[in-house]
Amino acid sequence: MTTPANYRKGSTWLQTSPVDFNHDLTSADRIDELISEVPELKIPFPGVWEISYHARSYTGGTATSDQLVRTALFKNRSVLIPGTEALTGGRAVMQTTAGQTILEKFDANDVITLYAFRFGQNPAAVISNGDGRTGVMAHWVSPGF
Repeated sequence: MTTPANYRKGSTWLQTSPVDFNHDLTSADRIDELISEVPELKIPFPGVWEISYHARSYTGGTATSDQLVRTALFKNRSVLIPGTEALTGGRAVMQTTAGQTILEKFDANDVITLYAFRFGQNPAAVISNGDGRTGVMAHWVSPGF
């Protein structure tokens, strides 16, 4: 199948710029927080997009208590995009980077944002710096069906 020229109205690649931040997760267990330091991605034209992200998390677990961080992408700041969830952490103080890559259909002007929540009462955060970046990417694949 040949892609019609009118579907290439803008860039077919989108990604957030590198940012340095430390976003402490302070909400109650399993309450999603917008990681506002990561810019939102606005879809310029409709179709199927390959979306992916990587998120560096800090978890302050102990020998007797797990601390976990779940990250995920949301569409239009209100709808979890199924399959984008990633979980990190355990019974130790650690930093790990996790993420997902999936295909998803979007409409023009849909917005993709990164959210996270924690399981447990120990310190937890999503972070980004030169030693490990957190970011979101999208690549247009097809006009969809």
